Amino acid sequence: MEQLTVARVDFFAPGSESADVTLRSDRGEIVVFSYPCEVAEGDVIPNRLSGLTSEALAAYLNDWPESEKEERSQERLEKIGPYAYRGCGRVVNQAEGLIEVLGFVIDLGEVPCDGHIEFECERIDL
Repeated sequence: MEQLTVARVDFFAPGSESADVTLRSDRGEIVVFSYPCEVAEGDVIPNRLSGLTSEALAAYLNDWPESEKEERSQERLEKIGPYAYRGCGRVVNQAEGLIEVLGFVIDLGEVPCDGHIEFECERIDL
């Protein structure tokens, strides 16, 4: 599992322990919530984020044509709120509920299958 680089830390207010943290993988960038925030710009951190109030569905069924499976399994990550995202990722550990999307490993708690899933998280935390 590759590590992530902290690209930016924006505290909510002076003295606040809550922050927007921008993280970079080798394939993308994501803004997550952090409390208490104990990272600084330039830090290299473990690649395991937490998805809160998440929903996950199989991206395709086994009996679908290969061309449709390939199309539906394209990794994507779309920001839909301050820390909310939806997208398509690959299950890396079904028992632990871990997916990987654009180089970020996100713990969704539960995933319905192995392979690729479509997901939506109301918040992703560091």
